[in-house]
Amino acid sequence: MKRCKAFLLLCLCACCLYAQDRKPYYKAQDSVRVESLLREASHLPQGINRVLFFARRFMGVPYVAHTLEVCDPERLVINLDELDCTTYVDVVTALVLASRSGKTRFADFCDFLQRQRYRGGVVNDYTSRNHYFSSWIMFGQENGLVREITGRDCRGYSPFKAVQRIKANYMTKNPGQYKALAAHPEFLKGIRTQEDEISGMEVQYIPNSELGLPRKKLSCIQNGDILAMVTSKEGLEISHLGFAVWNRDGSLHLLNASSLHKKVISDPLSLQKYMQRQPRNLGIRVIRILGDN
Repeated sequence: MKRCKAFLLLCLCACCLYAQDRKPYYKAQDSVRVESLLREASHLPQGINRVLFFARRFMGVPYVAHTLEVCDPERLVINLDELDCTTYVDVVTALVLASRSGKTRFADFCDFLQRQRYRGGVVNDYTSRNHYFSSWIMFGQENGLVREITGRDCRGYSPFKAVQRIKANYMTKNPGQYKALAAHPEFLKGIRTQEDEISGMEVQYIPNSELGLPRKKLSCIQNGDILAMVTSKEGLEISHLGFAVWNRDGSLHLLNASSLHKKVISDPLSLQKYMQRQPRNLGIRVIRILGDN
């Protein structure tokens, strides 16, 4: 009996340690900032675009890649002092969803962030994270968090003139580029499963040739929509992310965490000119955060 009790106590301690390991990884100022932003947003007047409200609060934050690759075992990482294009979109989306739900606590923000970033909203290991943005979209739609815009959503003219057939295998073909895969080759099987889930999917996108059209013909793109850059790079489907911003002159721009400018910036180039400077970019997919206003 004593041995059983000792064994049970050992198991309980192990579970507690495991649970602590799975707690979100963040700095105190991150939680303070999130709650301050959510409280501020709770007093916004009707009609203010919440996506752009939150997205613009991170203007000037340094661009830093691989900020999620700091915990082994895997944990929910929040770092508001350094952002890449994916974590920028992740953080803003979670803030919008929490705000839309009337939440002002950091814990609620973390809950939405985890539901987006991880499959089934559960942090297991590295393979439970949505590594391909098409997976992020797919599960976000299943969970009622986001919706992909297609030609069916356009009134009148539809700029969705192209279709991408996804073939995802970049991560499994280049495991040495990923710290976790280099350390844990056993994760390759789970990553390959993610790749197989989205490979073969056909998705509509707006090709570069349509991006110079007047706003009336691109009315399916709204301020604050997530714009995902469709790429021709082998093994990848999306190369970059940002938010749509319509300038007063009627030109469409990208608000993004820019590796070129090394910070969060509203790119001075129109989206069409921006895309023309990226030879592998074919066009954009459009994703809308639900209940953004």
